[in-house]
Amino acid sequence: MERLKLSADSRAKAGSGLPGLRSKGFVPGVLYGKKREPSLLQVPARDLEKATMTDAGFNAIFELTIDGKAEGLVRIREYQAHPIKRNFTHVDFQVVDLQQKVEVEVPIRLVGKSEGVKKGGVIEQQRRTLYLKCLVTNIPEHIDIDISALEIGQNIHANDIKLPEGVEFPHGTNFTVISVVPPTKEEEATPAAAVAAAGAPVAEGAEGAVAAPAGGEAKEGKEAGKGEKK
Repeated sequence: MERLKLSADSRAKAGSGLPGLRSKGFVPGVLYGKKREPSLLQVPARDLEKATMTDAGFNAIFELTIDGKAEGLVRIREYQAHPIKRNFTHVDFQVVDLQQKVEVEVPIRLVGKSEGVKKGGVIEQQRRTLYLKCLVTNIPEHIDIDISALEIGQNIHANDIKLPEGVEFPHGTNFTVISVVPPTKEEEATPAAAVAAAGAPVAEGAEGAVAAPAGGEAKEGKEAGKGEKK
């Protein structure tokens, strides 16, 4: 996976002054890892947004420098974003261990056109990303799933997906990822609608009213069909 360069500055205080920091175009953050104390830092918001817009997205690996000093390889472990503007408000970086596997979320890319879709079926995609486990050097940008042979009523499960070498699922659940279902049938016409379509009048009122013969009145459901007492 491509390694991106990212520069940051150290930040002396935690908590206070964060709104002012953000207004100046910086994202407050923390760098942590095994056998090291967490470091407070600030990253130019524009640089961080640009770095996460590559094909690697949030799985990108960064060569991070703080105050001009190299801190080695890091990855985004967690982040917070504004609920409306969606810009970064905080970011946590984790020092990367090249020998240790990590869990990552990778997008799915569908390949081909399903045979079932050609016959009128509809694709249902239950998962658009997959949680995978691998070394950071093996993180795929996406997982391709070929759906060309998928017929109506058939599914693709987790165990059917061929993962790249060195990549595995961190779980044992064989969940459904893609399905091809029959086209939705039009709802059958309601009895009242069917009668109206036939041209017979339908009485207004309570549920259960029945159509009246020509020249007669419709009676409500409980009275319909009963003879009058003589």
